[in-house]
Amino acid sequence: MTEKTKQLYLTVLVFPLWSLYLSFKEFRIPQAKNLFWLLCIFLGMIHIYSPEGGTSADGIRYAQRLIDLNQEPISWESFSSSFYDEEGGFLDLYQPTVTYFLSRVTDNPRWLFLIFAIVFGFFYSRNIWFVLDKLPNTITFPLFLLTLYYILICPIWEINGVRMWTALHVFVFGALPYIYNSDKSKLIWCFVSALIHFSFFFPIVILLSFHFVPRKINLLLAFYIISFFVTEIEIEQIRNFLTSNLPTFFHGRILAYTSEGYAERVIEANKRLNFYVVLGPRYARWAITILLVVACTWGKKIITTGKELFNLMCFTLFMFSIINIMTIIPTIGRFISLAQMFALASIIFFYISFKFNNYKQNEISIIFKLVPLMLILPMVVSLRMGCEYYGISLVFPFMALIIEDNKPIIQFIKQIF
Repeated sequence: MTEKTKQLYLTVLVFPLWSLYLSFKEFRIPQAKNLFWLLCIFLGMIHIYSPEGGTSADGIRYAQRLIDLNQEPISWESFSSSFYDEEGGFLDLYQPTVTYFLSRVTDNPRWLFLIFAIVFGFFYSRNIWFVLDKLPNTITFPLFLLTLYYILICPIWEINGVRMWTALHVFVFGALPYIYNSDKSKLIWCFVSALIHFSFFFPIVILLSFHFVPRKINLLLAFYIISFFVTEIEIEQIRNFLTSNLPTFFHGRILAYTSEGYAERVIEANKRLNFYVVLGPRYARWAITILLVVACTWGKKIITTGKELFNLMCFTLFMFSIINIMTIIPTIGRFISLAQMFALASIIFFYISFKFNNYKQNEISIIFKLVPLMLILPMVVSLRMGCEYYGISLVFPFMALIIEDNKPIIQFIKQIF
């Protein structure tokens, strides 16, 4: 490691926000992705899992589980016997296993979230640079907005719900190169994602099913549009299908996620959200829909001239369609973020191809200048949510060594304004 590289990496501990700037300003240099990864690890170390005022966030449960296991140790045999147990045992291996072994040496949740961030940050940074490495020398404002939204679909502060969102990045890490580059070397990670969160058997089935789907843009686009209006499927039918075709140890969780009571709780929770939190995802959904439709109609010639973009666009339309239909189950709504990862990559690569080949289609040019502006609100919402998980240590890292930093920075901002 050169002296310059060491100095670059040390900026994370001195001024983390500056290292964030450097990692994207110099994104073409080899060290940039690792600098960003180090920043993610630092953010895991200062992650506020139990903010002042309390919250029902998953992070509190992870932290408490670590403390309980440290104070009342149990044998690995007893602990591991609950994996895939039909009587309500663990269906996810990653988080319980990490928590168990870390509890042998500490009860400090800071170390738990540091480990979570190491894993999450690695896959997150690699997924980001998969797109960044393909950006042209000249980055227009629409391309900047599209790329920034791609980065913020599932950001580092989602380690607060570490199982679902780590699994998302692990799946993308395996599937995106496979679909786009026919790179089979990382495909195993798609299957690993199901060990991190059991529900990822669902996108794995989609990925496997894609091999039998006709690669016809018009057909898949029609399926995508129709999927927005499919409301006749009964949730009971889906529940019966899943319980009939999956191992019995999945049944308890399936029944819980597809129950009417769970659906009602999700609806009630959404009613309590601020209006901008509700509007943000809607703006993103409509922006992505418009851009995909435009790309697949007026820009169909551009898509079909390159195998990589063609395959990725076909997979995006197929995955998004299935997820749209399945969102009748409230918990499936979380997979919209997964579909968006592929959709934004498709849209970005399409736009790059459009600009690089100097296609003279004013309709595409105008729409791609205007529609990405709709993504500003969801990006602001994402950053606003991120302010819930970091305190003053984000600006002054040394404070993490002096105080228990559990006051979200958003509270300081509200006091100022």
